[in-house]
Amino acid sequence: MTGGAAGSDPEQEPGASGPVPDQEPGADAQPDRAAAPDGAPAADAAVGDRAARVEALAQSALGSGMARAVHAGASGEALSGASVLAAIGGWRGIAETVVPGLLFLILFIITQDARLSALIPGGLAVLLVLLRLVRREPLVSAISGMLGVGIAVLITLVTGRGVDYYLSGFVINAVYAVGILVSILVGWPLLGFVVGLLRGELTGWRRDPRARRTALLVTLLWLALFVARLAVQLPLYLADRVEALGIARLVMGTPLFALVIVLTWVIARRGAGSSSDDLRDGTVENTGQNAPER
Repeated sequence: MTGGAAGSDPEQEPGASGPVPDQEPGADAQPDRAAAPDGAPAADAAVGDRAARVEALAQSALGSGMARAVHAGASGEALSGASVLAAIGGWRGIAETVVPGLLFLILFIITQDARLSALIPGGLAVLLVLLRLVRREPLVSAISGMLGVGIAVLITLVTGRGVDYYLSGFVINAVYAVGILVSILVGWPLLGFVVGLLRGELTGWRRDPRARRTALLVTLLWLALFVARLAVQLPLYLADRVEALGIARLVMGTPLFALVIVLTWVIARRGAGSSSDDLRDGTVENTGQNAPER
């Protein structure tokens, strides 16, 4: 969370939630079968609105990157560079994530003054919020990023230790790792709930062996991300190696996060099996409702 907005990657998150997948127009159409203004049935418009609400709920619960990748993959959406970029927050989101941490690292290498090095990224985060406010742009990602940087700056100002700029990231990664591990141990892999939301029922995916296997694999993948960060970076923190820790945080932040997004997308698309077929065919198992249409 240090050095970036918190919307996709729980530790080092690029920007706000990626763009919501294309939705059917006419979300406020009447529930009868009368044609919508573009000629599509009104029920299709309601399905598109429901799909948007499903993805918004999943993003709110798990972070936009995780939810977007599972949603798109399980729905059969083709993987592309543009779609992955959108899932991790776009170029601006990446910049808002990477620049504060990179700036802190460069200043610390030059000055060896942790407090001074932390103040500059803090000021930059405030400036980004003001810039969005002046331009009347969404503030959620900038404010979350400012809070993340602000916590890091505050801790560093109190302790005066450069490694403490990255301390909050360890807490966030540990919380996610423990939560995901518990969900696996109790037999309810966390990412399975995104599949459940897509199917229109929160727990119905557990009755589909292929959906359960896909949910487990994807959840294990995200667990590996958080555990790998802790395994590599925590020893550097304990050894007080600020420069090495800063480089590791940058490399294992957005680049590694993007790789996990791609793998999640591929696994969800190839492994969902009958669940993906149901979604593309417009049916939802055991509900009698139409599946979210893309």
